[in-house]
Amino acid sequence: MKKIICSLLVSVMLLNTVACASSDDASASSDEAASEDIQELGTQDPNYQCELPPNLKYGGQEIGILYNPSSGRKDELVSEKMGNGVVSDAVYERNVAVEGMLDVTLNYCEAEDIITDMNQDIQSGAGDYKIIANGTNGAVIPAIEGKYINLSSLNNINTSKHYWTQGYNDMATFTDSNVQFLASGPIALSMFRYMFLTLYNKTLFDEYHIKDLYETVKNGDWTLDYQYSIVKDHYHDADGDQKYSEGDFYGFVTGDTVSVDPYPVASNLHMITRAPDTGNLIYNTEAGARLSDLCDKVQLLYNDEAVYVYKSGTYDNTGTGYVINHFTDKHALMVTTMFYAMELNYENLGAMSYGIAPMPKYDKNQTDYHSYVQDQVSCFGISTVVGTLDQQEMCAAVLEAMAYHSYLLIRPAYYETVLSTRYMQDPQSKEILDLIFTSLDFDFSSSWSDILGTSNIRNALRPLLSGSKNTVGSTTKSWQRSVQRILDKYNEQLAGLSS
Repeated sequence: MKKIICSLLVSVMLLNTVACASSDDASASSDEAASEDIQELGTQDPNYQCELPPNLKYGGQEIGILYNPSSGRKDELVSEKMGNGVVSDAVYERNVAVEGMLDVTLNYCEAEDIITDMNQDIQSGAGDYKIIANGTNGAVIPAIEGKYINLSSLNNINTSKHYWTQGYNDMATFTDSNVQFLASGPIALSMFRYMFLTLYNKTLFDEYHIKDLYETVKNGDWTLDYQYSIVKDHYHDADGDQKYSEGDFYGFVTGDTVSVDPYPVASNLHMITRAPDTGNLIYNTEAGARLSDLCDKVQLLYNDEAVYVYKSGTYDNTGTGYVINHFTDKHALMVTTMFYAMELNYENLGAMSYGIAPMPKYDKNQTDYHSYVQDQVSCFGISTVVGTLDQQEMCAAVLEAMAYHSYLLIRPAYYETVLSTRYMQDPQSKEILDLIFTSLDFDFSSSWSDILGTSNIRNALRPLLSGSKNTVGSTTKSWQRSVQRILDKYNEQLAGLSS
């Protein structure tokens, strides 16, 4: 049924594209008809049914949406017209559908410095930016400082709907009152783009008589130990300089910065959790031993002669291409990368035969794969500059409509058309793509680690896991007291906000 629905969604989207492409100025009646068709399609499953009142209209009021124009995030919100590609067209249609559904005008405002711009708007009371769209890493501190409205207190938004990402909800919900200031989902293309995966060269797997990873993944055998076993014997001095260098061939190529971040989540290891009775944030003391074992496995991989590691954020970040370029140059058997890197290297990837796999599991005893999304993924909230309840409910309705129509339009455009059709070279890869996205997972200590200051767990784990000496035991002991002290302060702030 899900595949049938997705196919119908793509068909509706393409039909709408053809209809709108004939004219830059789509008529209001056409927009309303398309919106009605889309809403009808969304009623197949109650979890995806938008329950906003059908007569909810706001008389053309303007909704200022402040956004961060970072690479990979601007085009998830802004599209000026039809005809600029399947994803851009879907974003345009989403915006038109929301405006038609609620009779509002969306005014996207590009930030110079999003935190400064948001603070100035709140302090002045101008109210130019009612909705804030920012990367999670930049939104976390303002959220805890009380600069966003509690979404759980509003009637016109229901984040339990599956057009919102539930794992993100879990990470962004606090206290036993279930306070939630930020939400995300298919409304953010970065939810797809910033997810980590493994790319492997299928041609070389065949030449080296290595079993294709499709069956290994499906059987649950794709683990760190298995990855090391097929990586360790594949080094070749390709540039002939008789030393390990960037120009050589390696079994595995990765980085020591953002490429390290997925390992704890992929191993289902969370250093900060919520107390089940109070909802308070707590440091997970029980995770230390398993983190040390994970460090042994990752360091074994990173320090093998058949592995090349790009060092520092200069070479290993969300916008850099060094790792995937090593792969498309056919100098790597496999790499850790993000879907966004594939998007930026479409032509080079198209010239080779490759497959995809999730990040490997910790071991075979781990039941499921877990796919990590980098902490720059966009999230959405309502600024506290919106003072009246009626205005807050209007903004909540806008977010709900954006999430709903994003699921119906943008998700199939990017996921079903761009990723599945353009980047997946065979049915097996499409199946693994589905597995990766259904294993989406989030982690507070990674995505919200910036609130910890010098005790930033994610940043501290990068040199630990990619280093040559396992000092996790002594390091985590020092974290226990310092991190919990910081969390206690935030728990008090959150308790105040919830009351």
